[in-house]
Amino acid sequence: MKWLKNIEDFTEHIFSNKERAAKRHLNNVNAEKPREVFEQTCQLIANELNIIGFTYYPSQHKLKLESKDKKHNLFIKFSSNRDNVAGQYVELSAVFYIESKDLKKYSKNHPLLNYWNETMIGRDIGALVKGGEGNIIWNLADKKQFENATLIIPKTIKESLIGVFGDLQDSETISKEIEMDNFELSNPITTVQYLLMIDKQNVAEKYLSTFLTRKPEKILEDYKKAMEQFKNEGTPAEFIHGMGYGFEVALLETEYKLKIKVPNNI
Repeated sequence: MKWLKNIEDFTEHIFSNKERAAKRHLNNVNAEKPREVFEQTCQLIANELNIIGFTYYPSQHKLKLESKDKKHNLFIKFSSNRDNVAGQYVELSAVFYIESKDLKKYSKNHPLLNYWNETMIGRDIGALVKGGEGNIIWNLADKKQFENATLIIPKTIKESLIGVFGDLQDSETISKEIEMDNFELSNPITTVQYLLMIDKQNVAEKYLSTFLTRKPEKILEDYKKAMEQFKNEGTPAEFIHGMGYGFEVALLETEYKLKIKVPNNI
């Protein structure tokens, strides 16, 4: 398996794949097709997880586990690479995400402008694998990496991810961890909407106040610019992705009428 820890790793990985794909005409034509290798591997992993309650959807390469109260869903999604080369390189990566039906309902009824969300958290499986840091990819054309993937992914899900799934169904635990600045959900918007959903406005206000003290300083700069813009022009008509965390914090404070403490100095 290979760890992708930063933008340099991703860039090198993409370049290597493109270079390999450009020479695929020199490849062994008798090698098993990458799609078949990928799908067979996904099915093998799914077979290991069916026994603990996961349902596999082959056409989507996705596994689903529903909580006992049917309010939360855990998904594992497998993906590959369009630049695979038969017999040389067949990529496998896996991400997980957890959805909340209650968050979806609250978020739809109390959107940030037009924005709503049901995903509490989403990560690459590498976030839970010991021994490295970043995202993980496997080359299934390599026998050792194939064996590693079919061992490590089910093991990590059983020994770590199931526990995470259970913890994220406990709103009191989540609230306490956020209040202590030990944890947050996918992004500030999701975190705040979740806290407001469980009537923890004071925790949401404390979380945003702390968030403005984070690096880079541009978060606080953008927040102050946004608040000045809202004062002069009013809030935007709709939510636009990519506006930046500082802008999002300003929107959250304004739209949900929150009281947050703003640092004096940048």
